[in-house]
Amino acid sequence: MKTNSDVISKVIDFIEEHLTDEEDLDLDKIADIASYSKFHLHRIFSQIVGCTMHQYIQRRRLTEAARQLVYTDKSIIDIAFISGYETQQSFTLAFKRFYQESPQVYRKRKDFWPKQLKFEQQRIERTSYSNLNMRCEVKAA
Repeated sequence: MKTNSDVISKVIDFIEEHLTDEEDLDLDKIADIASYSKFHLHRIFSQIVGCTMHQYIQRRRLTEAARQLVYTDKSIIDIAFISGYETQQSFTLAFKRFYQESPQVYRKRKDFWPKQLKFEQQRIERTSYSNLNMRCEVKAA
């Protein structure tokens, strides 16, 4: 039986594969892939990842846009479209909110720093307990 963590890992992998495909990141389609209702998926995604699916997708797209600004010669409008924005203006507003500077200024600095990396789950293993006192260790998956 798959756990919620397994389902969210599958969802994250799907999101990462389709960051530039606006139509493929529809909540209904992702919920179908996960075999959960969109309401339940939204709830467990938020609990496990710490933000909504929409926020995660937007942050990942803006982080990838920042990478493209620094490491490619693509125009800002092309990066905006690739990132799922319909206009350069809406992209610039979102980018500025996220990175606190415009895409033009960010590109000129030539210093990429990702603000939202792909979410990777860690296993939390219970190592010992007595009564209600527990000690947990976080180990990489």
